[in-house]
Amino acid sequence: MELKKAIIERRSVKKYDYEMYIDEEKLFSLVDLATYAPNHGMREPWRLVYINKKQIPEFAEKVAQSAFVNDPAKQEKYINKVTKVGGMFVILSKRDSRQKENLENQMAIGAFIQNLMLLIHDEGMGSCWKTPEFIFKPTFRKIVGVNDDEDVNGFLYVTEKDPSVNVMTRKNNSLITEW
Repeated sequence: MELKKAIIERRSVKKYDYEMYIDEEKLFSLVDLATYAPNHGMREPWRLVYINKKQIPEFAEKVAQSAFVNDPAKQEKYINKVTKVGGMFVILSKRDSRQKENLENQMAIGAFIQNLMLLIHDEGMGSCWKTPEFIFKPTFRKIVGVNDDEDVNGFLYVTEKDPSVNVMTRKNNSLITEW
């Protein structure tokens, strides 16, 4: 696939199916390729925790109980949705106490995830980056095994490509102003 076309056509896929299958070997090779994202000083500040299709129900139940305490309806809704994805990553990034380096780490994570999502799209799969509020809760961090010097940058759901997702025209197509 041509890069320009992939950039224009890649969209977040939010349609999930219990029966989908993700080729994990292929997916992991895409993660390796995505690491060629720009990052300052070759720090590569990312770490991914992968939850495969078989592990997702247990993971989703623990997360739902932690995220939606005393709200069984929200717990059930979350579990029913998440257990349909083909696999998922929890995206973690190294936190740096130095402001400049921390900013560079966050930009590197964004470039890495964009690379990964484009690669996933190029291989005929779909993805969706999610950043629910509960990723900041200590109980969630404990479930995932987040280190004290790491931030959670969200989930990357991996799924089948949805051919019905439309390419939308961007609103902000005039980014350049002259000085």
